Amino acid sequence: MKNNLVRIFVVSNILFVVSACASMSALPKDDNVKVSRDEPPKECALISKVEGRSQNVKGSAEEALKDLKQEAANKGANYLVVRQYSALGTSVTGEAYKCP
Repeated sequence: MKNNLVRIFVVSNILFVVSACASMSALPKDDNVKVSRDEPPKECALISKVEGRSQNVKGSAEEALKDLKQEAANKGANYLVVRQYSALGTSVTGEAYKCP
């Protein structure tokens, strides 16, 4: 009886830990990043230059832009100025800014 209770306790704790870890993302969401070709407002601060790439052999400009947005979000940016796409459109560069 005691062994069964210990097993139930251990299994339930393992399930709790696994489900708690699986539901949280370690990366910030990129949907809070505004993308533009226009210069940011003057009160925004440049965080860094960023680069996005398509991770696919048949990559697209959309995939590269999505990666660029995620890179900006990872650095804490909320405004992204797109500067240049590569000739094939599989990479893109920009500047990440933090605006109030």
